[in-house]
Amino acid sequence: MRDRMLARIRAAALDAELAAGASPESSVFLALHALHPSAPSQRRLLAGSLQRVAAAADTPTRSRLKAPVCGPAVRDAGTELQAVIERLVSAEPVSVRGMARVRCLLADGTGPIYRKSAPDRLRNELRGVLAVMDPFA
Repeated sequence: MRDRMLARIRAAALDAELAAGASPESSVFLALHALHPSAPSQRRLLAGSLQRVAAAADTPTRSRLKAPVCGPAVRDAGTELQAVIERLVSAEPVSVRGMARVRCLLADGTGPIYRKSAPDRLRNELRGVLAVMDPFA
């Protein structure tokens, strides 16, 4: 019980470790945390969040999101964003690393979803997510 609570408290840091390629088996906390993000309910939750990001990019006024999105970057990466959404809602398995990268991308208020950054940064980030989503690759 204690380990599960600590894993939940450290969720953002554990997501960052998993997104960087840490093996879920390398620690008790990573193993416990890795069980949660790939659940079907979490996949639907992340897909819904990405859909709201895409919708907010087309809305000139402030959306219901807590942070305004960088509309041009999100619109430019629309194809990749839709591909990630489709992968999340599909029945195909997804890797823990891919799920962690999506969660990190959504949670980073200074990242390419929310802030203007180098051209194609969001598109490249999403391509990277897609590249690691296959658990068998």
